[in-house]
Amino acid sequence: MARDKLITVRIEGEKRDAFNQLAKSQNTDTASLLYDFINQCLAGTIDIGIVTGKKQGIDSIDTDRIDKLETTTQRLDERLGIITKRLNDWIEAVDDRLSDCDQGLSEKIFSLDHRLKALSMQLDSQQIDSIDSIDTTSQQIDSIDSIDTTSQQIDTPKTQKAIAERLGLKSPTTLNRWIKSGIPEPYQSRIQIVDRGGKKKIEWIS
Repeated sequence: MARDKLITVRIEGEKRDAFNQLAKSQNTDTASLLYDFINQCLAGTIDIGIVTGKKQGIDSIDTDRIDKLETTTQRLDERLGIITKRLNDWIEAVDDRLSDCDQGLSEKIFSLDHRLKALSMQLDSQQIDSIDSIDTTSQQIDSIDSIDTTSQQIDTPKTQKAIAERLGLKSPTTLNRWIKSGIPEPYQSRIQIVDRGGKKKIEWIS
């Protein structure tokens, strides 16, 4: 094995002291730091061209790597452009779909509102017709009462058949049912239930 050789380097005193401090800050000494530097330069882990100043700035970067980086960047830009276009198309399609849905919903709401108004008018009309019908029925009853009162003044019916005919009933048997269930309200002012010798019957109110 070849014997180690000594390398002597002449350097300004201030720089020597500063380099010694640098070595100490890295927990080593001057000789060991120089030894490691030489080994890394020989191993290629340190670009000696940068240290000697022969490669500076952009010149120290591999041209092939720059070309590859530019190509990769261009591909990324193209891919990003495609993705951006697809995203914009998708957003535009969704916006159009939302606009169509909003228009369709507005039309349905308008149609429903129109139908509700028509239904409300129909219900109001039916209520008016119902009120008119009730008034007509009331007038008819009042008219019947008036006629019956006039007839009563002329001739008060005595038999069940005559009472039924005067009330406009089809059969006297209806009076028998009223004896058990009670006289309906519209007729209570004209007829009454009385007990004759333990037998109930309907008589005209005189």
